Amino acid sequence: MLKNILYLTGLAAAVAPAFAALDWTTDLDAARNRAAAEGKSVLVDFTGSDWCGYCIQLKKNVFDTPEFEAFAKNDFIFVEIDVPSDINRIGKELYNKNQQLCLQYKISGFPTILILSPEGYVVGGFVGGSNMARTKDCLTAAKANAQKVAQATKLQGSTKAKLLAEVHASLPQDLKVANAAMVKAIAEADTDNVTGMKDAAAAAAQMQQIQAKLKATRGNAQKALSIVNEALETAYPINREELLMTKGQIIMALVNSKLQVADSIEEIEEIQLLMLELVECAPADRKETFRKKVEKDFGDPAAMLEKIRKQRALRR
Repeated sequence: MLKNILYLTGLAAAVAPAFAALDWTTDLDAARNRAAAEGKSVLVDFTGSDWCGYCIQLKKNVFDTPEFEAFAKNDFIFVEIDVPSDINRIGKELYNKNQQLCLQYKISGFPTILILSPEGYVVGGFVGGSNMARTKDCLTAAKANAQKVAQATKLQGSTKAKLLAEVHASLPQDLKVANAAMVKAIAEADTDNVTGMKDAAAAAAQMQQIQAKLKATRGNAQKALSIVNEALETAYPINREELLMTKGQIIMALVNSKLQVADSIEEIEEIQLLMLELVECAPADRKETFRKKVEKDFGDPAAMLEKIRKQRALRR
């Protein structure tokens, strides 16, 4: 019996991790408070834990290794913002909260790793799959930026704004879009607009207002399209590309819904007009090609209607 106990104890030791796992939380606000108290930054992992292959590999090959634990444990508080395909993995309440955080930080791909200062400013990170070397490089750069942010919080006016702007400028574009909090802080500190960030802050505020209006439509594509068309008339140049992309998505949703029920020449002509409006949302170098395709596909509304009816019949 004693031999068996010793054997099982040895087996358990062999399969147990040889290091203390990092302490991950799902509460970003609490993590930021703790980071402020401990003089650390927050590493936020936006992940799809049960469907995103790159996320799973990053966790396995980097975050769950002793090497990463030794490198990062003293400098970061760790937060996982999971958006799994199986909501039951985390529960509906946390899932909805995580979805809102993805919108807040404009997460466009998984994994996205954001390094935040306690104030919520993005100081570094990366988007997409990564190995240990790249992860360490990104975190090292983020630590240097975090030190500048800590220094900036002790300053005032344009001196503070310039230092924060230096950090913001060092970020890749796919992280800058997540940094609305820092852009706002720069604009507030830079009363003389030395950094030129006031327009960026105003543009960010404009987009927030537009997004709030779109959310209030509750999926009504026709109302959403009207809001975007109105917004495009007065949009800051920096917002036009995002608004055109949003407009294109709304039009495609309208087109798809109308194609499902179209049963007259008039309805086909309405869809054709929507498709021509969609052409204007396309990049400049693709507009003409796209326009010709729409004109070809919808040049004979009667033929298009017959084609749609046949496809509909096949699906029945």
